[in-house]
Amino acid sequence: MIDVARMAGVSHQTVSRVLNNPEKVREKTRRAVEDAIAKTGYRRNENARVLKSGVPSTLGILVPSASQYGPTEILWSIERAAADAGYSTKLSLLSGRSESAVNEAIDRLLANDVALIFICAAESWVEPAVRVSVDLPIIDIGCTESSIPGVSTVDIDQPEGVRAMMRHLRDEGATRIDHIAGPEGWYSADARLTGWREAQADFALIAGHLYRGDWSEESGYRAGNLIAQDLPSAVFAGNDQMALGLIRALHEHGIRVPEDVRVAGYDNIAVGEYTIPSLTTVDQDFEELGRIAVRQAVAVLNGEGSHSVLTHPRLVIRESSTRRAVDAGE
Repeated sequence: MIDVARMAGVSHQTVSRVLNNPEKVREKTRRAVEDAIAKTGYRRNENARVLKSGVPSTLGILVPSASQYGPTEILWSIERAAADAGYSTKLSLLSGRSESAVNEAIDRLLANDVALIFICAAESWVEPAVRVSVDLPIIDIGCTESSIPGVSTVDIDQPEGVRAMMRHLRDEGATRIDHIAGPEGWYSADARLTGWREAQADFALIAGHLYRGDWSEESGYRAGNLIAQDLPSAVFAGNDQMALGLIRALHEHGIRVPEDVRVAGYDNIAVGEYTIPSLTTVDQDFEELGRIAVRQAVAVLNGEGSHSVLTHPRLVIRESSTRRAVDAGE
């Protein structure tokens, strides 16, 4: 498709429209594309023929990062839900943080004649770049509300999860709760940071200190070395991986969790149940998120309008934040 677009002097979106809705393209442009198709020997794959017949086809998944727990879990949940619904999927990873990287990733999806694109747990800059690059339905997963009209969103209620966590830490006796936030510009990191700030005010807590991480254990460890110098009552980390790095750093400073400081994360990764102490966290049902996203896709492809859906997180209380763990150790 890319070669056809280049030869015809049009965008790949125009080639896609000629293939799918030729009646909506000017005759001169349509002929130029058809000539380019003939000269390049381009043949539509089976997905495109299926799409034209109205039977479920291929759904594209654009993933800015597959190295983090949340995006990876969402990716696999979409894959399973799409297969159950009779769809195939095509994955495309971003090679960098630029508009050209988005264009390259979109081109790979369009070469497979995808009917729709999921943006999986995106950073906020990705969605506008995708909208500029392609004229296809978009479902943004991990975004509560899109800034672009016509884009459907599916997300977990991040403020609800953060508020439940902050209430729990307060009820466990915390008066100052520091926060290790994820990287700026990620929807989930920004939403959790906002929730932490709001909960501090609502629960009349002492203002906690803010540290920035990049979702990794290493960044949590670095923050932990700083936190050890000015210890709060509790620390809420933006994900479990940073929380585990934090606990390691505190241990090296001789600071006990939860006796000296309570620690909580977010995501409910499997290993958190088996660490010492086991990690208090917020569970996000990524399997359900994938099912809802695919149902949204089916609705959009059937001509229904775009809309937003929020699912509910679940607080998981374990040893790292509770007085029960302290009492048991005495």
